[in-house]
Amino acid sequence: MVDGKERASTLQPFAFGDVFVGATLLNDPDDDHAGLGRIFQYDANLNLRGQLWVTGTTHLVYGLTFSPQGELWAFDPWAWLTVRVNAKAQQLPIRRFASRAFSMVHFAADGSLWFTESLGGDHQPEPLTTRHRPLPGHDRLLGEAGLYHYTPEGELLGQFHPEFHGGMSGSMAITHSVLAPDGHTLIYVSETGPRLMRFDLERGAQLPDLQRYPDGQREMFFDLALTEHEELLICRGDRVEALDLDGRLQRRYPLEGFGWSVIGTAKPGMAYVANWFSGEVVCLELTTGAVTASVTIAPKCIAGLAQYPLT
Repeated sequence: MVDGKERASTLQPFAFGDVFVGATLLNDPDDDHAGLGRIFQYDANLNLRGQLWVTGTTHLVYGLTFSPQGELWAFDPWAWLTVRVNAKAQQLPIRRFASRAFSMVHFAADGSLWFTESLGGDHQPEPLTTRHRPLPGHDRLLGEAGLYHYTPEGELLGQFHPEFHGGMSGSMAITHSVLAPDGHTLIYVSETGPRLMRFDLERGAQLPDLQRYPDGQREMFFDLALTEHEELLICRGDRVEALDLDGRLQRRYPLEGFGWSVIGTAKPGMAYVANWFSGEVVCLELTTGAVTASVTIAPKCIAGLAQYPLT
């Protein structure tokens, strides 16, 4: 029983090529990002296979990714929780590595974990009705834009605080990121901000931006992903751009409308992209730019997607 109704989870054991989309059922009239956590499962052609009603979350299910062991990981940055689902389609116990708004985890080659903090500063997201709670011991501070290094058991090994932009709200920190093929360069954005930033986890050093636009030009970066050819795909609102790892533009993929902000790489030559405003998910063929499959879920609820397995 969920929200007074029978809501049975129908998630199936993971199969090669399955696409998972975090799409919370937003049912709180006082909070436009709150509701019942939900993860949809599709096959590679975006035919529905099942869905999981996530236990324990309160807001958007964010930052989906797979561990090397094939577990699906996701986050609720409002509730400070980490969600894990195994390949048998069973939700594992909720974990809280820290009382912070984590947005993503990256799995290092040595087995350790790098978590990114989605918030920095004290600006609440106007004009939205959702609100983030301050960090423990603070009245207003929402986050410190940190990178947090943990053992799998939850022991904190270290932390860094790289530069961030803030985005349109002023407090967007490390909202979307990928770990470069070298295993230690984090490429990241502050959602809706104009900077494509980098940080060296090995040296603890900020690196020059891959791309940067002046404030006020409405040049915004959203979610990003890496292809098997080590190209960077990044959502730009009305298009996807393919860059090399030096930030040089290789190709553009125009998409209809605005709001294309969530992306995950798929089987070779493909990517899945979601539109925040319309709730549409499409499969994008990277050679031709053709949309080969699509499905629409619901507006303003998709906050993460990933394909099983990543490679």
